[in-house]
Amino acid sequence: MLTQNARGRRRKTLIRSRVNGTSLVRFASAALVLLALGVAAAQDDTATPDVATLLSDGQFYLERGDCSLAQFYYQEALRLDANNADAHVGKGQALACQGAFPEAIEALQAGLAIAPNHLQGLVRLANTYQYQYQSDPAAYSGRLADALDTIRRAESIKADDASVQNAKGIIHYLLGDLEQARTTLERAATLAGSDDVLEDHERSTLQVNLGRVYRDMGELELALQAFRRAVVLDPTSATAHNNLGDIAYRLEDCSTAEYELSQAVSLDPNSLSAASNLGIAMFECGQIAASLPRLEHAVQMDGAVFLPALFTYLSRAYLETGRVDEAIQRAQHGALLSQPPSAEAYYWLGQAYQRRGGTGDRERARDAYQRAIEVDPAFSSAQEALNNL
Repeated sequence: MLTQNARGRRRKTLIRSRVNGTSLVRFASAALVLLALGVAAAQDDTATPDVATLLSDGQFYLERGDCSLAQFYYQEALRLDANNADAHVGKGQALACQGAFPEAIEALQAGLAIAPNHLQGLVRLANTYQYQYQSDPAAYSGRLADALDTIRRAESIKADDASVQNAKGIIHYLLGDLEQARTTLERAATLAGSDDVLEDHERSTLQVNLGRVYRDMGELELALQAFRRAVVLDPTSATAHNNLGDIAYRLEDCSTAEYELSQAVSLDPNSLSAASNLGIAMFECGQIAASLPRLEHAVQMDGAVFLPALFTYLSRAYLETGRVDEAIQRAQHGALLSQPPSAEAYYWLGQAYQRRGGTGDRERARDAYQRAIEVDPAFSSAQEALNNL
């Protein structure tokens, strides 16, 4: 969670992206399904694609991120061979990356019913349980236990597998066991170095996961090294650049932070985490005016309403540049959106009202400071501002 003390002390934690870095998309549209049908129809009319070809096509589209098309090809493979475990597992993976977790779990379990020792099926099922938990921790609180049980089954089949140890490490991370997560992910990183099957982007993701554990354990230099390795392994990964920029910012390397976060935004313009981190880093590094368009863009993105502190940052930027009316508007948003209530949001709302100084603004500022103190009685800056009003 973002916080900022009233005296403007540098914020050491930027908005985080999800631990697995997975982007969830909606189900296939009719147009995509028709496109898939058109692709199939464009093949030789007299030849029916065999199962192996359909599985290869499904994997191709999965790697491209076209999960709905991948689902189509896996379903076509199942139409030809309903007992093909690889097709069930592929379909489950395609459904999971569209956010259809119950259906994905059903498909993966169907594949494992056919081939109980299907290693990737077990890993994918553990991952899907994890994703479902992250989508709604309250509703799916038991899914992490399911994920851990499943990955232990995979580990009993092949313990020296990087993907198995990576999945296990992530689960321990989500369970809050940082020591076990660190040990497991370090082992996964070692195994990945000699795994000829893993792609560089997969090794990059593993380094990101390890870096996050180091970060949360306060080992910032180790985190920096892990995120740098992630960027080298996959320069196209917005997640790797975002995390590297975050750590550089925490280590007060503003130039590296701004560069890496700018790279993350360029690679993934829809990443609220990267956009927010860039705006906040620019603000805290003294580029107040330049941070304004970045922060304004971020608060208009999907999901920004769940980051009320972002509106408070924007209010402060407007206040610093003399745009007081805009500062009040954004400060009001920050105060109203904060759940639970944020003392800092009310403090900066009070500061904005006090700076404007119009009719009734003095009383509005007083009310805001009093509200800040109600939320946090130890908030000395709000108390001082109230006393001086």
